[in-house]
Amino acid sequence: MTIKNLYLPTAITGVPAQKLRVSFELYPPRNPDPASQAWAGIDRLLDARPDYVSVTFGTSGMTSTSSQSVLVHAMKRSGRPALAHLTCVGRNQSQLAGLVRDMMDLGVRDFLALRGDPPKGVAHWEPETGEFSRAFQLVGLIREVAADYLGDPQAVSISVAAYPAGTVQTRTDAVAALVEKQAAGADFAITQVFYEAKDYADLVHSASYQGVTMPIVPGIIPFTDVSRLNRLEGLTGVPVPKRLREIGEIPDPAERILESLGATLDFVNDLIAVGAPGIHFYTFNRPRPVLDLVEHLRSRGFSHVDKADSSDLLGLMSAAMHRFSP
Repeated sequence: MTIKNLYLPTAITGVPAQKLRVSFELYPPRNPDPASQAWAGIDRLLDARPDYVSVTFGTSGMTSTSSQSVLVHAMKRSGRPALAHLTCVGRNQSQLAGLVRDMMDLGVRDFLALRGDPPKGVAHWEPETGEFSRAFQLVGLIREVAADYLGDPQAVSISVAAYPAGTVQTRTDAVAALVEKQAAGADFAITQVFYEAKDYADLVHSASYQGVTMPIVPGIIPFTDVSRLNRLEGLTGVPVPKRLREIGEIPDPAERILESLGATLDFVNDLIAVGAPGIHFYTFNRPRPVLDLVEHLRSRGFSHVDKADSSDLLGLMSAAMHRFSP
């Protein structure tokens, strides 16, 4: 089974759908030692039994080998699908096709096709001859490789990025890109960072109006580390809301954690209310915040609850939690 099937209606699959699919993004550790703290954190996340995990690709000095080792480990330990990130920048079509085949040899059947960030210090990046400049081109290449290497272009599922935050113009551009990616063969999308459920709902509505039918899954970062959110603001340009900055300034650590978990759960609740098919957690390989959030979601059956019930459940969970952060 590929990941795209998780988001199909019961009428098509014949399998009852969980109300909310939960997935995690993992990062290849810099330390290759399987006994390291980073690998222990990955194992704790895998043992929480998400519906699937995604694994980032070749960032911050990491190589494709690092990503592949996490992909193989994740599939073996969890028995569930793993989504392999692939980026266009810095590789020609032949190299990308080779990477796709390598991933397929490992058993990977799910890909996230991304353009990738331009090289640092390059103000006006242009692709070299034979390189792609858009993610939809990579989507088409993955389909071609699947047809040639596996005998069926539909033997794999392909996801792409979506961008809910920004101005009216950036949303217009984001929707146009989704239309392009779907036409090239994308099956579903996962969003980049945003903080307002309305932005997600508006993106889904605008995309639907333009003929986008593939599921759009919100990707969120737990609000427990405001310093990380601030760093991401510098990278993405998406501002951190004032209410989250204020939570980050609460002096008592226990109160700060509880308030930040509550704010994250309110956000998830709003996303469920507007019809999100799942939640994709950007974990940064830090298990505890994500595991706490997933425990809360499981305690309520992965469904929408009102704010008072959510707060009561969080209070009970806080009293019962005795995990130690790795």
